[in-house]
Amino acid sequence: MAKIIINSLDSFGESVSQRMIAKKEVKDEFTIFTYDNKYGKGEIRISPSLTEIFKFGEIESKLIVKPDSKTNFVYNTSYFKKNFNIFCKKYFYSENKLTITYVIYDNNVEINQLEIEIIEVQ
Repeated sequence: MAKIIINSLDSFGESVSQRMIAKKEVKDEFTIFTYDNKYGKGEIRISPSLTEIFKFGEIESKLIVKPDSKTNFVYNTSYFKKNFNIFCKKYFYSENKLTITYVIYDNNVEINQLEIEIIEVQ
């Protein structure tokens, strides 16, 4: 088990910080954290060249982040289903911390920018 902190800040100034206990697994080049929170289950797969963030439950989403790349972001709830594009502007990976900044686009229109930190603490 591992303790992780997930901090996020969006372009509207909304800041969220979550501390949680996660199951940690290392497979090939990925460090995988799986966890439960009030919205359901989540899985974060981190590598030096790619991060995948999955949510299952009340909110279902699939986010793939690659440095300097455009990728897809699927977001589904009982009242909202949408596919977005994202562009990763910043990707900093170290042994216990990942910092990413990405822009979310809806039909090529920028709708939000997020900075996310995922920190494994001892």
